[in-house]
This record gives sequence, C-alpha cells and structure tokens, in this order.
Amino acid sequence: MMSDYMFEKVRKLRAEGLSRAKIAEKLRLNSKTVSKYLNLNTPPKYKPREKPTRTDPLKGYEEKIQQWLKRTPTLTDREIYELLIPEGYKGSERTINRKLINLKFIKPKERFFEQEYEPAEQCQFDFKEKVELPFVDGTRTVHLHFGTLPFSDTCIVKGYPFKNYTCFMDGVHSFFESIGGMTENIRFDNLSPVVKEILPDNKRIYTDHFNRAAVYYGFGLLPCSPGKGNEKGDVERDIRSYASRIKNRVSHDAVVFRDWEHLNEWLIQYMKERETEETKRLREEERKKFQVLPLRDEAILCDVITTFGSSYGGIRIGKSVYSVPDAWIEKECRAVGGPYDVKIRLIKPYHKDNNIVIHPRKPDGDHSILLEHVLPSLVRKPHAMVRWAHRDILFPSNICQRFYDLLKKQEGHSAERDYLRSINLIQYLPFSEIVTGMELVLEAKSEQLFNDLRDLLLHERRPADVIDINSWFNQNPLQPNLSEYDSFIPKEDQANES
Repeated sequence: MMSDYMFEKVRKLRAEGLSRAKIAEKLRLNSKTVSKYLNLNTPPKYKPREKPTRTDPLKGYEEKIQQWLKRTPTLTDREIYELLIPEGYKGSERTINRKLINLKFIKPKERFFEQEYEPAEQCQFDFKEKVELPFVDGTRTVHLHFGTLPFSDTCIVKGYPFKNYTCFMDGVHSFFESIGGMTENIRFDNLSPVVKEILPDNKRIYTDHFNRAAVYYGFGLLPCSPGKGNEKGDVERDIRSYASRIKNRVSHDAVVFRDWEHLNEWLIQYMKERETEETKRLREEERKKFQVLPLRDEAILCDVITTFGSSYGGIRIGKSVYSVPDAWIEKECRAVGGPYDVKIRLIKPYHKDNNIVIHPRKPDGDHSILLEHVLPSLVRKPHAMVRWAHRDILFPSNICQRFYDLLKKQEGHSAERDYLRSINLIQYLPFSEIVTGMELVLEAKSEQLFNDLRDLLLHERRPADVIDINSWFNQNPLQPNLSEYDSFIPKEDQANES
C-alpha cells in the first residue's frame, strides 16, 4: 500500500521530467506501480479488513513503548526489541520495524564490501567524540575509546575525559589486557598526539612519545589515509552501532556514574552482554596467536617529568599547573600525568607521612590548585589573596563572597586575614559545613563574623547573639549543593596514602 507522501513524490518527480523507469529506480518501486499511480489523480483508497487475520504480537506493549520513547526519544527499533524480550514479547524485530517506522523516502544505503582477516593480524582503534553522560557531580563530556578485533568481531569500549596521547595509549593497552595479548598490527586515525606530520606516499612522522611506544610494544603501525575512515571500517561500524545505544541505555536505565571507574565497569558489562557465541569461539581461536603484552610502563603510557616545585608552589605539566604543599617548594619531585589524574611524589622522602599529591587531570591550559596547599601561606600573607591569579577557588559559593564582603565592611584591613582563617577551618570540618556556618552567622547579623563562626562550628561557646543552630535547622532546613565543595575534601585513597 502506497502512502500519500510517496504518491505525491512520484508525481513530483514526473513533473520534474523524470521517466517512469528513472522514478521507479530512484524511489525503489516497481515500474508497474509507478505507471499505475501516474494514471490516477488521487491516492487509491483501500478497503480495510473487516477483522485482523492474526493476533498482533505487540498488543499490550504499546503503552510501555510510548513511555520508553518519552523518556529516551532516540531509542532504536533494535533497542526496543531487546527491552521487550524480558517483558515476554514473542514477536519479531521486523514487527517492531513495521509498527514504528514512519514511511518516508529513504536514501539508498551505501554498499559495503566484507573484508577477510587472519587471526591476530590487526586490531582497530578510534574515538567517539563528546558523548554527554551523567555523573554524580554533573554531566561530563566523555570520549569513548573503541577497540575492535576484525577477525572475531570483538569490541571493547572505555571512557576517557580527553582525546590525548595518554588516553589513546591507555585505551590501547587496556584493550590488549582485556583480550589477553597483542595483535601483530594496529590500525588507527591520524590523531595529532600520535601523528606529527603526514608526508607524500602516505608516510608519517610520529611524535617522539608514540615512537617510543611503538618500539616498546613492537606492533606494526597501519595509519589510515587522510579522510579514509573506511580503511578501519570495522571499528567505524562498531562506533555507529554502539555509541548512541550506550547513551540511550544509560538514559533508559537512569544510570548515574560515581566516577570513571564505575563508568568503565558498566561499559565492560554492557559490551560483554552483546557478545555472540560465535564471537567468543573465534576469539578463543585468535587468542592462540596473540603476542605477549609487555607490562604497563608509566614512562611509555603517561606524561612523566622530574622537576622542582616552583616558588609559586606548583609543578607544570604541558600548559597546566598542579599545586604542591609549601614544604615541597624547591624540592625535587616526580610528576606522572595519566588519563584521569596527576600523581606528584617527592623523590626523596623528606616527609615520609605525606609524600604524594593526587590531582584530577585537567585540560591543557587549565590549572588544579588545592586549597589545603595554599591556605597555610595565604594565612601568613593574607593580602596576597586580593590580586592572586587563582583567587576564585577561595569563593566556590556566593555565600562565601557575601561573608567576605561583610567582613570588608566591618573590619576593613583585617578582612582578608579573618576570611582566610574562616575557610582554614577546613582542617577540622568539611568545607560544606563551613559554608553552612557562614550562612547562619550572616542570617544572625553577627558583628564578629569569624569569632562567631568559629564558636558555632567548633562548639567552644555559644554567645547570645549567635542563633542556636539546632532550632534554626528545625525552622529553616538548608539544602546546600554539597557537590560544589567536593573538590576540597581529600579523597579516600589520597588520605590513606598520606
């Protein structure tokens, strides 16, 4: 049965001068059908069946599907089919296609040519850029690193915060760890952190870092020609197949990731569930021909520098600065920049109980300054905060700014000292509690802000002009956004190491 849209399309193409044969070819219709409808002035009317000839297998599932599509509008027919199977659906995927597809003119599909590969001959790598996924601290931009074995059709996905050398090579090594060995060659795109220059005759000048990696691992390099992504068509196919489906499943299941480790555990499980028995069988056959994978070497996989803590209390990696404690200034340090974090150690254990600092990895040009590193010096030099280049980290909330502004009105010259002493209470309390205390003393219209804040939070005394915190909470429960201050709370692993 022809839709009104297709009927009008046939007549429009005829008006443009196309022959009946050309129209049939362009619209992928039978030429007799085209002739029939060109002889009519209106679309034909079809008499509906008096009653269905068979039971609709989707009956009873329509409302559930509508709810799913309302929650995640980009769900594909295949994903709906997968979600219906556990619900007891007995029909075919084709039935879902027929029910959900909007009949419209579809451009002819591109022809693909099936390729043949030898076991362990090569693997293919590529990134899917900028997939937005939910984390407990907000939406993050995730770069999905895809690795594919063309022979067995194995696909492994891992998420990274950036698309740089350390993320690419960590993805390569992690892929080899997952499959239990190395392939003879790797095929990849011309990523700028890997390829420095493309020469005539499809030759390459690679970055020094990647050259060292190629020597260390010993795999052959098969870079794609510029603009020829089809040369790694297997991994491109997997990106098309899974990138949007991963995002849709996260949305449908309302998953919120705790951290990068949680995301990657979820991705491993998601891809395992989609492996066929044939893929598992072929991978076992392929595993016999894998080469031995060398051990992880941070000098190969990471950005590693040995330098001295600067007089500004930081270590520079690329264009980014990462802070260190005052005691590390002018001391020799070793910094290791990985895909997710930067770890800085004292080369000599001047302070055996506190000789490692861990920062989240920042984009090139952004800086990571930890409050606990700068507060001791700022308290001694309070007026340095007025024009300090990174002073924004001292005011993560508008409540902090209001507290400081009132201090300037009340105390003038000593405002910076008392403000820094206030946030230095982080030695005893989480920063979120300090901010809540600031809001309470502001509400109480205190005239001795720092003293009343300290007494309220540390419970040394409770002066009359400071409101009772318990009764205040009963009447005015606060709902602070605690994630705003998480960066100031030492991580558990960092606390353990220190």
